[in-house]
Amino acid sequence: MVMGHNMTYAKDMPVEMAIPHSEYRSMPPTNDIALLRMEGDIDFSFANVEPICLPITPELQNTVLDHKTGTVAGWGMTETGRVATKLMKVDYSVNSNSDCKMYFRNILNQYPKAQWNETMKNQFCGGESGKDSCIGDSGGPFMIKDTYKDVSRYVQYGVVSHGPKTCGSDTPSYYTDVTKYINWILDNITD
Repeated sequence: MVMGHNMTYAKDMPVEMAIPHSEYRSMPPTNDIALLRMEGDIDFSFANVEPICLPITPELQNTVLDHKTGTVAGWGMTETGRVATKLMKVDYSVNSNSDCKMYFRNILNQYPKAQWNETMKNQFCGGESGKDSCIGDSGGPFMIKDTYKDVSRYVQYGVVSHGPKTCGSDTPSYYTDVTKYINWILDNITD
Protein backbone atom coordinates (compact mmCIF):
# COMPACT_ATOMS: atom_id res chain seq x y z
CA MET A 1 0.00 0.00 0.00
CA VAL A 2 1.27 3.46 -0.80
CA MET A 3 0.65 6.08 1.85
CA GLY A 4 0.57 9.24 -0.23
CA HIS A 5 1.26 10.19 -3.83
CA ASN A 6 4.51 8.36 -4.60
CA MET A 7 6.41 5.15 -3.95
CA THR A 8 8.63 6.83 -1.34
CA TYR A 9 5.95 6.12 1.24
CA ALA A 10 5.14 2.53 0.26
CA LYS A 11 4.21 0.29 3.15
CA ASP A 12 3.38 -3.42 3.11
CA MET A 13 -0.11 -4.00 4.45
CA PRO A 14 -0.98 -7.67 5.01
CA VAL A 15 -4.35 -8.74 3.63
CA GLU A 16 -6.34 -11.02 5.91
CA MET A 17 -8.77 -12.07 3.20
CA ALA A 18 -9.72 -11.28 -0.40
CA ILE A 19 -13.47 -11.45 -1.00
CA PRO A 20 -14.31 -11.61 -4.72
CA HIS A 21 -17.96 -11.55 -5.79
CA SER A 22 -19.15 -15.16 -5.95
CA GLU A 23 -20.75 -14.57 -9.38
CA TYR A 24 -17.76 -12.82 -10.95
CA ARG A 25 -17.26 -13.55 -14.65
CA SER A 26 -14.35 -12.19 -16.67
CA MET A 27 -16.02 -12.22 -20.11
CA PRO A 28 -18.25 -10.48 -20.49
CA PRO A 29 -17.13 -8.66 -17.34
CA THR A 30 -19.87 -9.20 -14.77
CA ASN A 31 -19.89 -8.63 -11.00
CA ASP A 32 -16.34 -7.29 -11.32
CA ILE A 33 -15.89 -6.30 -7.71
CA ALA A 34 -13.96 -7.59 -4.70
CA LEU A 35 -13.11 -6.49 -1.18
CA LEU A 36 -9.83 -6.76 0.70
CA ARG A 37 -10.06 -7.23 4.45
CA MET A 38 -6.84 -5.86 5.91
CA GLU A 39 -5.06 -7.66 8.74
CA GLY A 40 -4.51 -4.50 10.76
CA ASP A 41 -5.60 -0.90 10.92
CA ILE A 42 -4.66 1.51 8.15
CA ASP A 43 -2.61 4.52 9.22
CA PHE A 44 -4.51 7.65 8.15
CA SER A 45 -1.94 10.05 9.62
CA PHE A 46 -0.13 10.47 6.28
CA ALA A 47 -0.97 13.58 4.23
CA ASN A 48 -3.54 12.86 1.51
CA VAL A 49 -4.49 9.47 2.97
CA GLU A 50 -8.08 9.22 4.08
CA PRO A 51 -10.94 6.77 3.84
CA ILE A 52 -13.29 7.07 0.90
CA CYS A 53 -17.04 7.13 1.48
CA LEU A 54 -19.53 4.71 -0.03
CA PRO A 55 -22.90 5.80 -1.43
CA ILE A 56 -24.95 4.10 1.29
CA THR A 57 -27.62 6.74 1.91
CA PRO A 58 -30.69 6.75 -0.35
CA GLU A 59 -29.73 10.26 -1.50
CA LEU A 60 -26.28 9.12 -2.65
CA GLN A 61 -27.53 5.80 -4.06
CA ASN A 62 -29.99 7.65 -6.27
CA THR A 63 -27.39 10.04 -7.71
CA VAL A 64 -27.76 10.16 -11.48
CA LEU A 65 -24.22 9.74 -12.78
CA ASP A 66 -24.87 10.61 -16.46
CA HIS A 67 -22.65 13.57 -17.38
CA LYS A 68 -21.38 14.07 -13.80
CA THR A 69 -17.66 14.74 -13.55
CA GLY A 70 -15.60 12.44 -11.38
CA THR A 71 -11.99 11.49 -10.71
CA VAL A 72 -10.20 8.23 -11.47
CA ALA A 73 -6.97 7.51 -9.60
CA GLY A 74 -4.47 4.74 -10.14
CA TRP A 75 -0.96 3.42 -10.57
CA GLY A 76 -1.49 1.91 -14.04
CA MET A 77 0.13 2.55 -17.41
CA THR A 78 0.71 6.12 -18.50
CA GLU A 79 0.95 7.65 -21.96
CA THR A 80 4.63 6.60 -21.96
CA GLY A 81 3.60 2.92 -21.82
CA ARG A 82 5.17 2.51 -18.39
CA VAL A 83 3.64 1.95 -14.98
CA ALA A 84 3.21 5.16 -12.99
CA THR A 85 5.70 5.86 -10.19
CA LYS A 86 3.36 8.39 -8.61
CA LEU A 87 -0.37 8.25 -8.13
CA MET A 88 -2.06 9.49 -11.29
CA LYS A 89 -5.53 10.98 -11.47
CA VAL A 90 -7.74 12.40 -14.16
CA ASP A 91 -11.17 14.05 -14.18
CA TYR A 92 -13.82 13.35 -16.78
CA SER A 93 -17.55 12.91 -17.19
CA VAL A 94 -19.65 9.78 -17.04
CA ASN A 95 -21.21 8.93 -20.40
CA SER A 96 -24.93 8.33 -20.75
CA ASN A 97 -26.11 4.73 -20.47
CA SER A 98 -27.14 4.70 -24.14
CA ASP A 99 -23.65 5.86 -25.19
CA CYS A 100 -22.07 3.13 -23.04
CA LYS A 101 -24.26 0.49 -24.67
CA MET A 102 -23.34 1.76 -28.13
CA TYR A 103 -19.60 1.63 -27.41
CA PHE A 104 -19.82 -1.74 -25.71
CA ARG A 105 -22.07 -3.37 -28.31
CA ASN A 106 -19.12 -4.34 -30.53
CA ILE A 107 -17.46 -6.24 -27.68
CA LEU A 108 -20.63 -7.93 -26.49
CA ASN A 109 -22.02 -9.01 -29.86
CA GLN A 110 -20.21 -12.33 -29.36
CA TYR A 111 -22.25 -13.08 -26.20
CA PRO A 112 -25.95 -13.86 -25.70
CA LYS A 113 -28.13 -10.77 -25.21
CA ALA A 114 -29.03 -11.89 -21.67
CA GLN A 115 -25.36 -11.73 -20.63
CA TRP A 116 -24.98 -8.36 -22.36
CA ASN A 117 -27.93 -6.89 -20.45
CA GLU A 118 -26.68 -8.32 -17.14
CA THR A 119 -23.26 -6.75 -17.66
CA MET A 120 -24.55 -3.30 -18.63
CA LYS A 121 -27.08 -2.96 -15.81
CA ASN A 122 -24.27 -2.96 -13.23
CA GLN A 123 -21.73 -0.78 -15.03
CA PHE A 124 -21.28 2.74 -16.35
CA CYS A 125 -18.64 4.20 -18.62
CA GLY A 126 -16.64 7.37 -18.93
CA GLY A 127 -13.59 8.93 -20.44
CA GLU A 128 -12.65 11.05 -23.38
CA SER A 129 -9.83 11.30 -25.86
CA GLY A 130 -6.57 11.59 -23.90
CA LYS A 131 -8.27 11.04 -20.52
CA ASP A 132 -8.82 7.51 -19.33
CA SER A 133 -7.97 4.78 -16.88
CA CYS A 134 -5.51 2.22 -18.23
CA ILE A 135 -4.00 -1.24 -17.74
CA GLY A 136 -3.02 -1.56 -14.08
CA ASP A 137 -5.73 0.79 -12.82
CA SER A 138 -8.29 -2.02 -12.44
CA GLY A 139 -9.81 -2.08 -8.99
CA GLY A 140 -9.16 1.62 -8.48
CA PRO A 141 -11.83 4.19 -7.65
CA PHE A 142 -14.05 6.38 -9.79
CA MET A 143 -15.03 9.01 -7.24
CA ILE A 144 -17.09 12.17 -7.12
CA LYS A 145 -16.62 14.93 -4.58
CA ASP A 146 -19.98 15.36 -2.85
CA THR A 147 -21.14 17.40 0.10
CA TYR A 148 -22.91 15.39 2.75
CA LYS A 149 -23.99 16.94 6.04
CA ASP A 150 -22.04 20.10 5.13
CA VAL A 151 -18.75 18.19 4.72
CA SER A 152 -17.06 17.79 1.34
CA ARG A 153 -15.88 14.20 0.79
CA TYR A 154 -15.01 11.81 -2.01
CA VAL A 155 -17.67 9.15 -2.61
CA GLN A 156 -16.69 6.05 -4.58
CA TYR A 157 -19.31 5.39 -7.24
CA GLY A 158 -17.26 3.08 -9.44
CA VAL A 159 -14.48 0.50 -9.57
CA VAL A 160 -12.26 0.47 -12.67
CA SER A 161 -13.26 -2.70 -14.55
CA HIS A 162 -12.15 -2.76 -18.20
CA GLY A 163 -11.57 -0.60 -21.23
CA PRO A 164 -10.12 -0.35 -24.71
CA LYS A 165 -6.72 -1.80 -25.56
CA THR A 166 -5.50 1.69 -26.42
CA CYS A 167 -5.83 3.89 -23.34
CA GLY A 168 -6.96 7.45 -23.92
CA SER A 169 -8.72 6.59 -27.18
CA ASP A 170 -12.21 7.80 -28.03
CA THR A 171 -13.65 4.57 -26.58
CA PRO A 172 -14.53 4.92 -22.87
CA SER A 173 -13.53 2.70 -19.97
CA TYR A 174 -16.08 0.79 -17.91
CA TYR A 175 -16.68 0.87 -14.18
CA THR A 176 -18.54 -1.45 -11.84
CA ASP A 177 -21.37 0.65 -10.38
CA VAL A 178 -20.81 0.56 -6.60
CA THR A 179 -24.43 1.61 -5.89
CA LYS A 180 -25.59 -1.73 -7.33
CA TYR A 181 -23.42 -3.63 -4.84
CA ILE A 182 -23.98 -1.74 -1.58
CA ASN A 183 -25.88 -4.61 0.06
CA TRP A 184 -23.18 -7.09 -1.02
CA ILE A 185 -20.46 -4.79 0.35
CA LEU A 186 -22.23 -4.24 3.68
CA ASP A 187 -22.91 -7.98 4.04
CA ASN A 188 -19.23 -8.75 3.48
CA ILE A 189 -17.58 -6.11 5.65
CA THR A 190 -19.16 -7.31 8.86
CA ASP A 191 -17.06 -9.61 11.01
